[in-house]
Amino acid sequence: MTDRMPDVGDVAAIPLRDGYGACLVTGLGPMACALDFFSAGMPSLDELADAQPLILDHHVLRGQPTEINVIGDEPPPPWWVWLGRRDLPAGVAERVDSHAGWSWLSGQIAAQRRWDVALPPFAKEAYRTGQGKATSLLDMTGAAASWADLDRLPRCRSLVWSGPDRGLREALVAHPIVSDLTWVDAPRRVDLTGTYLTRLRLSASDVDVVRLPDDLETLKLDEDTRVASVVAADDGRWLRLTADRAEVPRGLTGLWDLELTGDGTISAGALEGLRDLRRLRLAWRAAPGELSGAVALSGLSRLTDVKFVGAYGLTARTLPDLPSLSWLVCDGLYRKAAAGIEARYRDADVRVDITGVENEWREF
Repeated sequence: MTDRMPDVGDVAAIPLRDGYGACLVTGLGPMACALDFFSAGMPSLDELADAQPLILDHHVLRGQPTEINVIGDEPPPPWWVWLGRRDLPAGVAERVDSHAGWSWLSGQIAAQRRWDVALPPFAKEAYRTGQGKATSLLDMTGAAASWADLDRLPRCRSLVWSGPDRGLREALVAHPIVSDLTWVDAPRRVDLTGTYLTRLRLSASDVDVVRLPDDLETLKLDEDTRVASVVAADDGRWLRLTADRAEVPRGLTGLWDLELTGDGTISAGALEGLRDLRRLRLAWRAAPGELSGAVALSGLSRLTDVKFVGAYGLTARTLPDLPSLSWLVCDGLYRKAAAGIEARYRDADVRVDITGVENEWREF
């Protein structure tokens, strides 16, 4: 399903690190919901024929449905596997007030499974009976901060830390509810294995190697951060890497989802070894907005979904032929390049969306 949006009744299998969840399109717009289903292997359409909508019961959620209006016109993640069409279950709402992107559904499936399977009972009980806001963030960068502060906040899910470890990893293991860490001025070697983090942001850091917990979903590297190598489950397959400098650490050859931001020129050579990459976002902060060495992309045979922002140096022939490309978005192009790209893909099975077209004299 590469040339159109899913239709009512379409069912997708959603890869998770330990198996598969599922999604059902329930209405026009489209509307969709996660399904109350998990299997260790790829499910068949028959196995999903009677699956009911997933009802959320993690953290502060008690009985919240997952039915949403999908916002925007971005297609579902290209690694979802569309299996076919089934009847809608009884009781599916004809109209819902919630709005989110496709990835919210997979995120909620993973969050519910993490709550049901991975989090220790003592942590869930402390969270449900504890005081304080469910989304409270604890900034422990001050000199007076102590782990006693975290002990008093059983509902704290986000933490900010600075400098050497000083007991950080052990504290995260002991506080499984903390899933989001921002680490400023991290040491040369970072080990977060065994923690329950799903999101990590590194800022103002120069790191030789970072070892990640298996369930980490998002790794954010600020512009002032350099990470030489990463050790992650399945070589980073389950990560979404967002880097504000156009570099990819070693060790992430399994990446499916990548977003890089660079200055005037971004080198595609940084992507050469990412042969399983499915979705790519590149953004330029400054002129000329060029992509050098673009021929390196020709080895990315599974690259399906590409978006460029501020690529004013792009021409109609910059990109090599990408055999799996089905969606190309360019936000910020010169007029001649925009016309050439539209002409190049006019008869191809590629959806092209171009916005932010400027005359040639446009400057950053």
